[in-house]
Order: sequence, then C-alpha cells, then structure tokens
Amino acid sequence: MKKTILALLTLLVFSNVDTKSQIKPTREVPSLKIKNEQHLDAAKLVDLKVAVSIFGNIAKTSITMTFENTTNRDLEGELTFPMPEGVSVSGYALDINGKLRQAVPVDKNKGTEVFESIETRRVDPGLLEKVEGNNFRSRIYPLPSKGQRTVQISYSENLTPESDQALYYYLPLNYNSIIENVELNINVYQGNKKPSFTEQPDGSLAFAEQNHNYAATLHKQQFKSSKNLAIKLPLNENAVSGLKQFNQDGSFYFLANAKMEIPKQTQKKWGNSLAIIWDRSLSSKNRDLDKEFSLLDQFFNENQNISVDLGYLDIRFSKARTFQINNGNWTELKDYLKQTVYDGGTDYSQVKSGVLHGANYLFFSDGLSTFGQGKIVLDKPTYCITSSTASDYANLKQIAQTHFGKMVNLTATTANQAYNALNTIDLLFLGVKEQYAFTEIYPEKGSPIQSYFSVSGLGKNSDAKEITLLVGDGTQIIKEIKVPLKSDNGEIDLQQIWAQKKINTLDIQYDDHRDEIEAIGKQFGIVTRNTSLIVLENLEDYIRYAITPPAELLPEFNRLIKEERIEKEERVADLLTQAQNITEQLQSWWNTDFQQKTKYPQRDRSGRSTGTAIAQDAPTVNIAVPPTPSRPVASPVATPPVVEARSSVGTSEDKSMSAVANSGAATEAASKVMLEGISSNDALQETATVDAVQALEGRVAGVQPTSPLGSTTGKISIPEIKEDNAYLKELNQSKDPYRSYLQLRDQYMGTPTFYFDVANFFFKKGDRQKALLILSALADLQIENADLYKTISYKLREWGDVDNALYIAGKVLKWRPMDPQSHRDYALVLQDKGRYKEALDELYGILTQSYSPEAANRDDGIEEILVMEINNLIKLQKNATAKVAVEKKLIADLPVDMRVVINWNSQNTDIDLWVTDPNGEKCFYSNPATAIGGRLSNDFTGGYGPEQFLLKKALKGKYKIEVDFYNDSSLTLAGPAAVLAEIYTYYSTGRQERKLTTIYLDRDQERNVLVGEFTF
Repeated sequence: MKKTILALLTLLVFSNVDTKSQIKPTREVPSLKIKNEQHLDAAKLVDLKVAVSIFGNIAKTSITMTFENTTNRDLEGELTFPMPEGVSVSGYALDINGKLRQAVPVDKNKGTEVFESIETRRVDPGLLEKVEGNNFRSRIYPLPSKGQRTVQISYSENLTPESDQALYYYLPLNYNSIIENVELNINVYQGNKKPSFTEQPDGSLAFAEQNHNYAATLHKQQFKSSKNLAIKLPLNENAVSGLKQFNQDGSFYFLANAKMEIPKQTQKKWGNSLAIIWDRSLSSKNRDLDKEFSLLDQFFNENQNISVDLGYLDIRFSKARTFQINNGNWTELKDYLKQTVYDGGTDYSQVKSGVLHGANYLFFSDGLSTFGQGKIVLDKPTYCITSSTASDYANLKQIAQTHFGKMVNLTATTANQAYNALNTIDLLFLGVKEQYAFTEIYPEKGSPIQSYFSVSGLGKNSDAKEITLLVGDGTQIIKEIKVPLKSDNGEIDLQQIWAQKKINTLDIQYDDHRDEIEAIGKQFGIVTRNTSLIVLENLEDYIRYAITPPAELLPEFNRLIKEERIEKEERVADLLTQAQNITEQLQSWWNTDFQQKTKYPQRDRSGRSTGTAIAQDAPTVNIAVPPTPSRPVASPVATPPVVEARSSVGTSEDKSMSAVANSGAATEAASKVMLEGISSNDALQETATVDAVQALEGRVAGVQPTSPLGSTTGKISIPEIKEDNAYLKELNQSKDPYRSYLQLRDQYMGTPTFYFDVANFFFKKGDRQKALLILSALADLQIENADLYKTISYKLREWGDVDNALYIAGKVLKWRPMDPQSHRDYALVLQDKGRYKEALDELYGILTQSYSPEAANRDDGIEEILVMEINNLIKLQKNATAKVAVEKKLIADLPVDMRVVINWNSQNTDIDLWVTDPNGEKCFYSNPATAIGGRLSNDFTGGYGPEQFLLKKALKGKYKIEVDFYNDSSLTLAGPAAVLAEIYTYYSTGRQERKLTTIYLDRDQERNVLVGEFTF
C-alpha cells in the first residue's frame, strides 16, 4: 500500500521552488490597491527598482516599490500578488523615517491584531501575510496625504530546465502605466555560457561578461512597460552540482542538483471512458483556457476513441452531457466548453462519485473552494490541472495524492509536457545512499522526479564531499547519481531553500502539520499560512507586543527589556465582570415600570385659540437626560419628535461624548423614574438555566410575561428598499434578466453592490438558485476578504440558507478570531442550525477570551447584546444548553416586546440605529433612554457593531426602525457598508418572532434608511 501511494504522488511535489519561467505565465505584477474601485488612481507606483541575482539554478529577486498617495487624506494600502508554485516570500521591508526596516516573523492572527491596534494610533506598521492559495497581501499604513511610502519584497526560487536544456527566469513587468523611475539590475554569476533575453521591457537590455559573470542594467524615466522579463540560461552538459553552507554546530545545509536520462517510461492506460470536471466559477475566468484546450488536443490526439462525461462545478456539481470522441475529433466538446458561462463561487464538497462515469477524472480548477470545504470525494484516479497563477497548488496536490493521480501546473509547463506528465508513470526519488550522514531531506523519499531535479537537506558530517542520490521505479533502484558538494561563501541562503522545500511538503497535509509549519516559518522568516512578516515603527511597540525586532534594533531592545522601562501590552483578560454589571443594569431597567397614564390637555395661557383638545396617552414619568453631547440632544419629552442635528462632514469624534456608556445613561435614566407598584424580587437566578415554561407562566422570580396571550399582538414589516440603480432598471425591463446580468457584469466586475443587488433581484423574482449563484460570486471577487464574506453570511441568514451561512461565518471566524463579532456571527448561525449547545459555548466564550486594549475599547458594550442572547438561549433551549457552565450572575429572565440589533461588515465605520416610537420620540445615540422605556446599547463608532434597542412593554401604534451611515474613519476610501438588521417581537418568550433584512449603505448617497416597522 505504501509503495502504491508513493508512486502516485503529484509530479511537482518534489520541487518546492521549481518554476519554468519561459512558459510566460500570466502572473500579475504587484499592485497597490485602495479598497474602493471608484478610486483606482488613489495610489500610483512612481519608483521601481528590481535586483535579480542568479547563482546556477537559484534566483534571488528583490523588488523595491515606491507608491504615492494622490489624495488629500491618509490611506491604508493593500499590495497583492500571487507567487509561482512553491515560492514564498522570505524578505519584506518598509520605509521607516526614510530608511528600509526589515520585517520579522509573527503568528498570522497576532500580526493582524497588532497591525490594527497600532494603526488606530496613526503610526507606521506594515504587514505581509499569505492568504488562500499561493497569494500574498501586504497591508501598509499610512500612505500619507500627497506623500510616498516604499516597500521591498524578496524571494528565492529554484529554476528548472526545459526540454531545450536551459533554465529560464521570469518576472512580470507589464505594469501598463507610466512609472517615473525604473531601474533593473540583473547579475548572473559563474555561468559558462552567456545568458540571453527571450523577452524584455524595451529591447535595450544586453549582458556584458567579466570573468564568467554577466550583468545587464536598465535605467529609464517616465517609462511604461507592456512586456515582461524572461532570461534564458543555457545549461552545462554536466548539470550535476552541489553546494553546502555550514552551521554553528558543524552541520550544514546542502542543495544538490542532478540530471539524468530518463528511460522510456510506462504509459498510462486511460481506458474507453473519461470524466471531466470543469470549474465554471467566476474566478475561473482567469484561467488560461487556451492552454487547457491545447492539453486536451494532445490528450484526444493520443486517445482518439473515448466516451467523455462532462460535469460542471460552481456552488453545485452536475452533469452537463456525454460526448463521444471518435478518431480524435473532439470539436463538439470543445465548442461546448467555449460556451461555458463562468459565474458564482466554488464548492468542492458538492463533488461526489456517481454523477459522472469514467475510468479517470480530469479536474480543471484553480484549487480555491470559496463557498464550501476544499475536499472532494471520488472513486477513481483524479488528475488536477490548473492554469491560474492564483491557484491553491497545495490543495490540488492533496486532492490528486489522495485520489491516486497527479497535479499538473500549466503555468509552469507547456501543454505537451503537461500531457507527457499525465501520461507516464514516473520515476521516483528513493533517498540517499549515505542515509546516516544526511537527514531532513526534501523532496521526501518516494516523490516523482523529472530528468532534472534538486534535493536539499541537512548534513551531519562536515567532511562530506559528495552525496549519492538514488532513483528508481518503486520496486528497484535504477540509478545512483553522485553529486559533489562544494562550500559556498553565503551569496545565497541554502537554509531558506531547504525550509521552503520542507514547508511545501508539509503543506500538502496542512491540518496535520500546521504547528510545525508555523515554527519553521518563524525560525527562517518565511511567510506561511499561519506566519506573517511585520514591521513596526517604534522600538517600544516591539517590546509592548513581545515581538523580537530586526537585528539593527536588537541591542537597544534587550537593554530596555532588562531595564523594564517599557510596559508590555496588558490584554483585557475577560469581559465577565463587565457582563455581570450589565446584567444588573438590564435587570434594574427591566424592573422599572414605564406605565402609561392618560395625559389631559392644559389651558393655553397665551390667549391663542387652538380648537378642541383631545386627551392622549402619554408617559407620566420623568427621566434624567443623558450628558449633553456636542451635537444637540433630543428631548425625552414625548410631545415633539426627536430631530438629529447633523453636519455634512460629521466625524466619530463629534459624538464621542454620547458614545460613552450609553447603556449606563439608559440605566441611570431608568433609575430616576417615579416607580409605581414595582416588585422588589431579584430576578437573578442561582442556577445556570431558567425554566422557560415557568417564565411563560409568570412564576420566575415574580416576573410576569410582558405580552400574555390574548393581549396586543406585534407585527414586523420590512419595507421595500427603493432600488434605482441603472442596472436594476435594465434587468426589470429584460426578457432574459440573467443574460442581461452577464452582459452588464463586465462594467461592474469588481463592485460588490452589483452582485448583492442582482442576487436580491432574482431572489424576489423567486429564482433562489440564480440568486444564490450570483451572491456566491462575491466570494470569488477577492481572496480572503472578511468584509465580503460577512455580507454573504448576512444575506444567507436573511434567506434562511443556514448550511451555507454556517460555512461562510466559519471562514470569517478562521480569518479574524480576534474579533468578538466573528464569534457572535458564528454562534447565531449555530443557533439557527439548531446546534444550541455549541452556540451557547461560542457566545459565552466571547466573554472569557482575551483582547487587545484597542479591541476591547472599540467593542466596549458588546456585553449587553451577549447577555440578552445568552439568556435567550438558556431560557428557550433549556435541555440543549443544560451542560454549558455559565456564571450564575449572568442569568436573568429578560423578555421584551421589541428587540432590534444591527451589525455591519466594515471596520472603522460608524452606523447608527434609530427607533422612533408612536409618540414621535427617537431613541438613538444621544437619546439612549426614552420616556416609554426604550433602551439603546453603546454607540459603536469604530467597529462592526452590534447596536441593540430594547423595549419591555410596547405601546399601541407604529414604531419606525432606521439605520444611518454616520461616518467612517477607515484608512481606505470606504465604499458602501453592508448592514444586517435583526428584528424581534416578544424576544425570549414563547411567541418570539424574527425577521432579518440586509442593506448596503453608501456614505456618499444614503444617510438614514428605513429598514423596518413594528405595529402593536
């Protein structure tokens, strides 16, 4: 069994950093983006310096970019770029006070949290992280208004020769925009044959030789390059070579390059049937379809009579049809594939056996399952083929390996070579002969090899002069290759080459090796799935967050640590104490009687005639007014409606006074009410659960149900939001709305609101499948974008699609576990799913984990929302939650007639909740306690919310619910924010009802928007 598995490992697993650059892959150039498609010119590249050093088959690349902010505000930029298969970033630097400072490795989640904490203080952090696939993202702050920032990225790669016995180096340079200054410096060391350029930016590059070293330079101003850089490096006839670099303990890292003539290999038998799985998700539009068709040309030229089942994969997996290939003519299938419509996300978990029939599967995809788990289950050998430079190579390798197939990367090989790789049973690397002298060797024993391959590892004996590589077919050793090992002077870093090879091997089974991958990434400064690189401006911040600085700062760092002059970050250990205080405040508020009395008219002493006065219901209570904020405060008196004074350029600071302890203000106001007939019973329970039946019968701690059966019934209404976008008008007028959507999509390809609105359009039309497909396309717009995934989750919950919502919310939690909102969102979907114990564990866990001081301050007041939701679960799902240990001081029975909660998807955004009662009084951030007992939680001015409105006993009449985009303090040019409103009647009673609605708010277009109404 072991021999079979080893023989079917993927073709390229052995080479962690192999790339075939002459294939001219369509890899994107690194580009800085601001998070708003409407401001594409907000930051531009003004200076580009590239240094390339090639030593044999190892290439080191350093790219230094200077960007200029063209706007009048400080911004945060994101530099995104894919890397070739197996290549990872190993160097990152950011300019601090005019000098480049090297980054240091840090845990990925910690790096994100530290970056965002420091960012709020408006100082200079930089963060480079690996996102899904082999894609990298650098977050840079600040890009000063009308100013510049410089960032440097470095990486090493192991070049592999092609059929013409030459190495190729490739670098994308097709920026297609004018750059003020461009410098290229290329050096090839100790080459016996002169290298040449097969592609270059302007035709002026040429190599000059001196002592077998070759150099080429380019220096241009106001330069626009539409071409890339490709270098051909002829190989020596004897391509066997090895290097070693010694460690402090006498051991050494080595790199051995070997070449062999591979004998004629066994050809694979494909049988008379084949199944093709064709990924047609939105991201697949970026695949090189011409090259995939060329591969199929080769395949059907060799397998001329075969039956093909074609299946399409997006968020569903279904059979398209069966094709019969005769005499190699596959025109009908090819034409069919050319008509494929690419849309939606990708869900690999939908792929199952039995849908298609064939002796083997060819799976064309980029490896990114954006809308479901990334594993597939099939019963036949599966060959994964990718032509996208943004692929998740490790996932495709894992799928191929577990299904006894291969992974072929068309971005790094020709179609002919790819077919040969698919069609042959490979020779295997079987280890080294001197097995006791060498260890930690990668690729692993049993990995497939090509005619030219490289091996890296650790040598134990410093006197070792050579290493013997063993090659065989799994049953016997066919050849021994002796590779001499020469000491290297350190021009290249062999330990990083080795570390990259090991990480790439371990990454195929990431879940089993994540801790080891993280440890290696941190030790060798390599960006991995869970290791980032970070740059901090102040030495004090390295100390505060316990991050070891770069070497230049280390002496001063150690001195200050010893003197204990800098305080380390004191994390907020838990929120339980504050939650207990909030529980007491909520109980005090709930026990307050806001009883309504008839208010009679009084004589008008002004002498004016006012006509007949009519008695009306109005509160007789007096409420203490909260502290006056900088904006006018609404009066608590019920007669005139509350009017919010607002400037056109409001800031969060304008409302800072009213944002402080709104809950406390509401409680204080309630405590000063003239009480009438209030029970003094304390409703805090001594047990961890509340009996829901007793609560409904009014026997829990003297509490009476707020709305007994037969009394006033509340109704929730969700209004139609006016949709006047031009594309929606066109869809409404179209006879074929989906075709019209596809035609319109190119104009709005990167605009999230377009997909959101169109998905909503199809949902309202009753076409849930099209609605879900289009909504899922948001997941394919940007890799690992938590804001977009939050939007998807909100809409899925609104639509009642709990299964998909659970996966999407889980992804957000994986990416942003430092945010309590991520845990809350996930818990609420668990509750919708009926997994009540897990939901309660997740909600309660928010109160017990630790947070950075900045995050704790940002989310101050979230405890009030959590207390309500924890008690709701405990009361209504007693049996399911009985085994969850909850602090007894948090337990309180708090049924209310009305509850509204809003959440939003964008950080550093201030969305306000307004609720206006039948008396015209508006409950909002500067009037958090109303005369009839309305209570508003803290005003969240810089996070994701949530904000909550509660009303224990509803008056007859209509209540208006609005949300208002007050301000954003984000460091990007903020676009629209998605807002989810959760609207309840009779919350925590046996008659609880809920409606959800999701809208997009644009600061520049919409301020306050009606999202719902209560009628009692």
